[in-house]
Formats: sequence, structure tokens, C-alpha cells
Amino acid sequence: MGGVMKSMSTSAQREHKFDPAVADPMPVCDLQLGNTGFDDLPEFCIALIICFLTPRDIARSACTNRAFRDASLSDVVWQAKLPKCYTEVLAEAKDGSRAFDSKKQIFDFLCSKVPLHGHELFWLMRPSGEGCRSQGAEALRVVWGSDRRYWDWLKRGGSSYDKVAYLKAVCWLEVQGNMECSLPVGTYALSWRLALADIFDQAYGWDHWPVEFGMSVDDHHIAQTEHYLQHALFLSEDMSLDHPQQRGVDNDWKEFDVGDFTVQEGEKGSGIGRVKLQYSLIQIKGGHWKSGMFVDGVVIRPKQ
Repeated sequence: MGGVMKSMSTSAQREHKFDPAVADPMPVCDLQLGNTGFDDLPEFCIALIICFLTPRDIARSACTNRAFRDASLSDVVWQAKLPKCYTEVLAEAKDGSRAFDSKKQIFDFLCSKVPLHGHELFWLMRPSGEGCRSQGAEALRVVWGSDRRYWDWLKRGGSSYDKVAYLKAVCWLEVQGNMECSLPVGTYALSWRLALADIFDQAYGWDHWPVEFGMSVDDHHIAQTEHYLQHALFLSEDMSLDHPQQRGVDNDWKEFDVGDFTVQEGEKGSGIGRVKLQYSLIQIKGGHWKSGMFVDGVVIRPKQ
């Protein structure tokens, strides 16, 4: 009874083709949503969606309906908004050992200027969630800074530190500092935060020679800029000066941009990198006496 098994159907296979001329009209999608809305989606799904918003837009969306409000409190959302280095920041914070009930509480805590050990501050810019750092004058090396004939240390409005450095009078101005920290991968700008005395005769000597601002990253010199703090009396056409951008901030403080640096990823997949910074503020040319300058410190912000 051997042989080859054959198909029970001996009819030839037919080729089926779609003919729009004879096909019944059919809607592409016949999904009936009815009264279905965001309130019917699982909260976890909404949380995953709003993870892609900025903190500012998350706050705005929370005002639109209950579903967004509840999802906006999820740890899933705020874990995504915390900087990659937030655990290290909490370890450095003077009050970092406090207990937090949620990731949003950690985010709100970091949006305030968090005091770190070593006269430093860390904070998040709430609208974008980007991180900033600063270092106060008390952490800087100020030449003649301990001699009260030349420098004083006092409180001034607009500063987040207990004390700022006030220059009484010197002819050799030299202030240096350094910082080693972890930052999320990206490009940052370093600035000096300075102010001059309100009384004109207390602020003098800044129009003869420019102040030199310098910065090096990981022992590589990358920036050198100069700027007159007052109107220049002597500025010839052949003097090529790279004027750093400056902007006014609180209580007549000004921030002078020195340069930009890039943080490269350290451990693969971590999203953060370790960086070592050195910076200086110097004016030693000409032998002119200078007076009336406040030094708050340096500020590091993400490059806009």
C-alpha cells in the first residue's frame, strides 16, 4: 500500500487579489472611544508619558485634570527628572541624611540651594531640572586674605553664603580656587560672581588694567579672559581683549563668564563624569592700588 500521499483537494490554488472596484467600502478604523479619556488610562501609563515633559510642564499638566495630578506625584516621573549625580550630592550635603518620602521630595529639596561641605552649594533650576554648583569665597585662596588691613569678611545681600570677601586695598590681587565634582554629561559655563562698592570713592583702581580670569579643566588650560571692572581710562586700539560676557544679578552682583567646559561620561552608561576645575582672578600689573570689590565666589551652570 505504499505510495505518495496527496492533498484531499485536487483543485488548483486560487490567487486572491484585492479589487477596490468591487470591494465593500470599509472604514480604516472603527474604534469607538465613547466617553473614554485620560482618566481611564492606568496611572503608570500616564506617568510614563509625562516623564518626557520638563518639570515646568509637568506642573502645568497637573493642573489640567485629576489623572495628570495623580500621575505627576509618581516616583517614576521624578526619578527621571533627578540628575544622575543626585545620590552623590545628597552624600555631600550637610543635611543630606534627612529622610525623604518620595522622589519628588528629593527634587524639591535639590531645587533649594543645598549647602555642601566645603563652602559649596548645589541646586536644580526648577523649570528645566538642570543642575548648578557654586563655591563661596571662604573656600578660595585669597592672597593677603587673612590680613584685615587688606581684606575683610562680611555678610552682603544677594549672597547665599554667610560671608563674602571684601577688598579694602591691595596692589597685588590674586584669588584662586579649585573644585572636583561629578556632573551630568554636558557642557557647562564657569563664572565669577563679583560686585563693586556702592560708594564711588571706595571702589577705585579698576580702570587702569583689566582683571584676568583663567580656568583649567583636568589640568589642561582652556580659558583666559580679561575685563575692566570699571570704565577703561587707557584702552588703545591695539589692545586685543576677549571680554567675557557679564550680567547683573541680585543686589548689584555681576557674573563674569570665564569659559565653557564639557563633562565626558566616566563609567559607561552612568550618564555622569568626574571633572577637576581650577580657576583664578588676578590683577598684578602696573602696581596700582585697588579697592572696593566684593567676591562671592564662582558659579557653574549648564550652557544654554
